[in-house]
Formats: sequence, C-alpha cells, structure tokens
Amino acid sequence: MDVGVDVGGTFTDFVAFRGRDVVALKLPTSRDPADAVSEGMRSLGGQALSHGTTVATNAILERKGARTAFVTTAGFEDLLTIGRQDRPSLYDFRVTRPEPAVPRASCFGLRERVDARGRVLRSPDRREIERIARAIRRSGAESVAISLLFSFRVPKHERLLAKALDGIAVSMSHEVLPEFREYERSCTTALDAYIKPLVGAYLKRIEGSIGRGFDVMKSSGGLTSHAAVMRRPVDLVLSGPAGGVAAAVSLARKSGHRDLVTFDMGGTSADFSVLQGGRPIWTTDAVIDTFPIAIPVVDIESVGAGGGSLAWIDAGGALRVGPQSAGADPGPMAYGKGGSRVTVTDADLAAGVLSRSLLGGRLPLDATRSRAGLEKLATELRLAPDKAILGVQRVVRASMANSMRLILARRGLDPRESSLLAFGGAGAMHAWALAREIGARTVLVPFLPGAFSAYGILISPIRLEYGRSVVRSLERAESVISSTVEEFRERAVEDLEAQGHDPHRAHFEPTVDLRFRGQSYEINVPFRGDLARAFRREHGRRYGYASRTEPIELVTVRYVARVERPARLPRPPIPRANPPGRRKVLFDDGWLETAVYQRRDLGPDREIEGPAIIEEEHATTVVPPDARMHVDRIGLLEIEVSR
Repeated sequence: MDVGVDVGGTFTDFVAFRGRDVVALKLPTSRDPADAVSEGMRSLGGQALSHGTTVATNAILERKGARTAFVTTAGFEDLLTIGRQDRPSLYDFRVTRPEPAVPRASCFGLRERVDARGRVLRSPDRREIERIARAIRRSGAESVAISLLFSFRVPKHERLLAKALDGIAVSMSHEVLPEFREYERSCTTALDAYIKPLVGAYLKRIEGSIGRGFDVMKSSGGLTSHAAVMRRPVDLVLSGPAGGVAAAVSLARKSGHRDLVTFDMGGTSADFSVLQGGRPIWTTDAVIDTFPIAIPVVDIESVGAGGGSLAWIDAGGALRVGPQSAGADPGPMAYGKGGSRVTVTDADLAAGVLSRSLLGGRLPLDATRSRAGLEKLATELRLAPDKAILGVQRVVRASMANSMRLILARRGLDPRESSLLAFGGAGAMHAWALAREIGARTVLVPFLPGAFSAYGILISPIRLEYGRSVVRSLERAESVISSTVEEFRERAVEDLEAQGHDPHRAHFEPTVDLRFRGQSYEINVPFRGDLARAFRREHGRRYGYASRTEPIELVTVRYVARVERPARLPRPPIPRANPPGRRKVLFDDGWLETAVYQRRDLGPDREIEGPAIIEEEHATTVVPPDARMHVDRIGLLEIEVSR
C-alpha cells in the first residue's frame, strides 16, 4: 500500500487507497515527528511512503538548525548581513535588520576570484584552502555553506574547498542554486546548510523505521527520492503546503473548476495559492522569515493563523490572534492537556461549530474549559462572552483575508472569477466568511478536506528541476539555450534512472526566464515558438504593458522532468437516509438552530439550505445562513455564499 503523509505542526495526516476505497488517519504530531510517521505507517500497514513535512520550515522559523559557517570570496564576508537595500518599513528610522542566516563571526573569505564572464582571475592555492578549513573546524561548525562569486560558471574552487572539509556537511552554491544574484544564491545555500544535518537525521530515522527508501514532497509541487532531498534539503521549505496545491490541480482537472484560490487552514498556519486554468503558479522569489529562497517553488502565501493560534491582548488593549500557536502539545484548552490560553479551536467549540470530539471520537473536547477561557478573555476585553467568541473568529479571519487579498492583487486577479477551495482541518469551517470578505461567490470543499494535502502528496508526480543563469541578449541566445537544454535532458535521464523511474514515461519541459534589458525581474516562458512574442504577451497580461522596441535578455534556462503517477479519486460514499441532528451555533446574527449532517449521508445532487453543519471524521464544514450547498457528481461540496 502506498501512503501519503503530511506532517504538520499540530497533526500528522495519512492517506492511502485500498482499491478505490480511501483510508485516512490523523495523529497528533509527536515531539519527534518521525515517531508519528512510523506509528501511522504501522497502523495502515503501509509499504511505500510519499512524505511531506514542515521540519525544514520549523527549523528555520524557530532557529533550531545546525551551527553553520559561510565561505565566500574574500572581501564579501558581509554579504549575508548587508543583503539588499530594500527595507521592510520604508519610513521607520528605528527598524533593525533581522539576524542573518549565519552570524558574521562565522563568515570566512577565501582568496580567489572568478569574473562575470567565467574567467579565473585568481585560483586558491593549497595553503589558502587549508587555512580556511582550519578556521572552520576551530569555529565548531556542524555544517558549511560555500558560495563563491560566479561559481555557477566555474565551480572548481567550491569543490576544492568542499574536499578539504571532509567529515562536515557541506552545501555548495553551484549545486544548490547555479544562478546569478549573489545574495539570493548565498542565502539559499546558507539555509540549505543550516538545515542539512537536522533534515538528514530526520529522514534517516524514517528510513530506518520503515526499512526502505521513500519519496519526499518538494516545494515545487513534485516528489523526489529522500536521498536527493538529503543532498539539497532546502527543497523542503514548503513541502506540506505544496501537497495541497498538487491535490487542487488534480481536482481541477476532474471537476471542471479551473480557476481556484486554495485555502489550507491547519492547526498552526493558513496557506493560500492560486490556480489559473487548472495550473499552479511557480515563483523563484519566495521568502521564509525574511530570507529569500530563490529555488522554484509553488507560489504560496502563509500566515500564522490556524486552529491552534493563540488569542492575546496587545499593549493598546486590542484583541490579536496568532501567529503564536499552542501546537499539538499542550494544544488548545479544549484538549485538556494543560493549555491555559484561548485558541481559535476553543472559540469554534464554544460557538457550537465543532462537536464534542475530533478524530472520529478519539480526541474528546472539553467545551467547559473552552467556555471558561473565553469568559476570562471577555472580562479582560470588557465584552460579553459571545462577543469575545465572535471577536476571536473575526480577527483570525481578517488576518487571513488580508493575505488572500495580497496574493490575488499581486497577480491582478478578481476573486469574483475564482472559487475558494477550502481544506485543512479548519479550512471548511472558516471559508464561507473569507469568501464573503474577499468577494468570492463559491466555496468548494473537497473529499478528505482534513487530509487533502496528504492526498496531494500521494498522487503527486515525480519532479526534477534544473536551472542555470546564462545572461545575454535573446537575439544571440538560441545556441546556448539548445545546448543547455540538451545537457539538462541528459542529467534528467540519468537522475530518473538512478531513482528507479523510466525516462520514457517522463515529460520534459524546458523554459527560459526573460526580461527587458535593465529590468530587475524576469518572466518565465516555455522554450518553444517565438520567445520574444511569448514574453511580450505575458508581460502585457501581467503588468498591463509591454514595449515593442526594448531589447530582451535571456537570464536563466530551466528544465523540468516529470513522471506522472495515478491520480485516483476516492469512491463516493453510498448515501444514507439518516435525519440530521440539531444544535445551536453562534453566527453574526446570534445563536441559530442549525441542522447537523454527516457527510457520508450526502449523495450526489443533494442540496441543503443554510445554516447547516456538515461533519466528517477529520473536518467540519459550515454552511452559513443565506447560503446554499450542493453535492456534485464526485462528492465535492459547492457552497454558494454570495448574497
């Protein structure tokens, strides 16, 4: 049995198929996430594992990576500290820069130099290599990032130094990110080194527990072998959220809903992305905790807003929610594990949205504790308890709506033209309010919403990416593009065979990053037909204009090798004629008598008027007043929320 696993900050989700019957499991994430993965695989009897995780992300956010040294060309040791000239708050004279990925005391300069054309101006001799190696060993570094100027043109100097550091984990920029822009390349390489020992140890523990190799979800929305990720762990920074986008792509193909805004709300964070014409958007401008990650990733916006997000009062007396989270342990007050602060889950439980248990009854919830915590919060805010409950829900929704507007505005998209696809353990509870907030007319809730990202990881294709900067005029770039593409194809065939995949089943996609001369940003277009025409058309669509006369430059050649895997849909449940339950639920208009349905009882073409609650083992869907829900032919819940 193949099993898809998504390790989140609060829960670890598992999805597998037995024939056309889907099997799903949700476990609390353990202090060592590998333990939860091992337990779930044993419970399901899993043989093959496709794995997504937040381990790399959390290590960066919580500053729990390895003690790292950074080596660059002599004279550029302050590169990570200086960064770029842009400031997060333009008019704030007291703003302080965040700490760099590697402290200045651990940055070393190697006396060597390669120019922008790839000419070696100075080669490091043996004594210089040994000097840097001794200094790094004396510093106590557990991992080393090497990023020399223009090493993507001449990588031999990085290799010489790496050879002298035998026994220490090393990340070389010509392997991690062979592209120009030295700050982004260096920062990406430094983060790769920072998490390499941690990720390597974690993946080895999983390999030991299941007794075999396995595939890992990358931030680009595809799978590769765990051995490849151990060599470049920075590929994991958006591993889990990318699974949800991959599942959305598969659903878009089968449902006919091609333009989607994905909304994945879990226990710790909420993630948003966009599908246009059924295809995700990729970017090389991702940022994690102020650090640029310049590798290709699915374009996802994240905000610290989940079911476990903590409610608190700021110095001005205003109610805030997140980004701090109660996590899985102690978790929300409702879990009864010692949590003493109100979370979004506590507000949802006190509002009657949640039932008295989660995980199919395996996790009982204590509504009395949640209500007591909210009453205390209400007293501090000088509000009635019901107002405090709604306040927590409204604040967390406002935070998510702001991020959602941002991701749409950046792409010039009208939310009225897209449907909101809601998943994650808490997504379907809050999606209706977000849809009304941003102006979307329809909310879609897929099958397995609480484990949708794990489903996406299970069905994701094998995906290998290659890239190299080759800056020159587009008019004289055809030969270098062709030769680079051919080189990448040969490497892709070798890598696919090494991972046990048939290259004859692979799809190969060469693309190029282009820009008008003088611009500082690029647009990626497929390598086919008239490249200049394709670039101007996309530039006009994205930015509203495109010069007919400005010369165009080639910046980077990219190549993707993809092997598809079966994207099965679970068999819809056989509907039952069970009558709905009833309970009171707090909405903006007050407490309303609300019908409570079990999703397994709802067959295709069923229609329900709001207010209503749809419960299933790992998620709860809210149909608000003045809304209507319809079940389509594949079991997708379609909620019309526009008034």
